[in-house]
Amino acid sequence: MNDMDAIAQRFKQIRMKNNMNQKQFAETLKVSQSVISDIERGYREPSRQVLVNLAAVYKVNLNWLLCDNSIEIIEFIDNNDNPKVKKLESQIAELEIKIKELKKENANLCKELLDRMRELLTLKTAEKNATR
Repeated sequence: MNDMDAIAQRFKQIRMKNNMNQKQFAETLKVSQSVISDIERGYREPSRQVLVNLAAVYKVNLNWLLCDNSIEIIEFIDNNDNPKVKKLESQIAELEIKIKELKKENANLCKELLDRMRELLTLKTAEKNATR
């Protein structure tokens, strides 16, 4: 797999992880849907501005995106020995059930809030692990 194929695959992975179609993903990155399509097919390299937007909006490690196969997107860490983490996981799961019952506009807002909560928890857990 060449660099363009790897970047294309990772762009699509980020988009799919966020349950978005190309048009929605493009809007969040302030580009057209055709730009995302071209990037995902490996026909075009992402511009510097697209990369900056991607890193800011989706908290993506650009090293992982552009060149390093060994770095993965930070996923939500399941820390079984921490009761506070377990409680938060349970609360997030309950909120997700309630979100499904809401109107679409409100659901998207709540989904964004939950995603941010997961990011904060992941960062805190990663910071704790880094200090060990």
